[in-house]
Amino acid sequence: METFPQIITVENQEQGLDVAKNVLYKNVDDQTLLFLSGGSTPKDLYSALAKEKKLAVKAVGMVDERKDKSNYKMIKSTELIEYLDGLKIKFYPIISAASYDRNIRKIIDSSKNKVAIMGIGADGHTAGLPASPKLQRGEPAGIQNSSIRQAQDKIQNYVTQINNFPIEPRERITLTFNAMSKMDLLIVLAFGSAKQNALREMFKEGPIEEIPARFYTRPDIAKKTILITDQKI
Repeated sequence: METFPQIITVENQEQGLDVAKNVLYKNVDDQTLLFLSGGSTPKDLYSALAKEKKLAVKAVGMVDERKDKSNYKMIKSTELIEYLDGLKIKFYPIISAASYDRNIRKIIDSSKNKVAIMGIGADGHTAGLPASPKLQRGEPAGIQNSSIRQAQDKIQNYVTQINNFPIEPRERITLTFNAMSKMDLLIVLAFGSAKQNALREMFKEGPIEEIPARFYTRPDIAKKTILITDQKI
């Protein structure tokens, strides 16, 4: 049975990021652990948070990282890390899966409020958890799906390493579904026509391994998820 998160439909990405910013301000305080996704979509949001200087949280971590450290570089370029440093708010970069799992496990388990800004890829992936092109084509998963099985095998972990992501860079480190399920609020951003098919597939019944974004329709997760999009669903 399909379960819908709260959906906020906006006119465009600029408006969507403004909505996300206001949702964030209403739901975080100095006891909140905040997680930031990488990619290009949230960049202007992070820049606005740094510029407005209203954000007050307990600590900030990353949802995912790539081998080239491009997610950290993107966040740093917005001056948000500099702003956090000025307030002595701890920022946790991702160096390795093992060390990040240790650090984040402690702070997740000790934080009363946990919020994550998430995204959805055009293929339906979320965080650094890959979608399965083979499953999407109706083919047996086989060895191509080893990354997903690896993440499932480590289901008790909060962080895992993916070594054969379908697109470059193939090596990524990401929060697991287990860690994501610990969040009290998931703010999911999906803008542009390229995300239309991923959103359509997200709300179809089927394995999460095929379309990881289906995680947000799990009954226990949907009730604490806000999807902000400029696409019709």
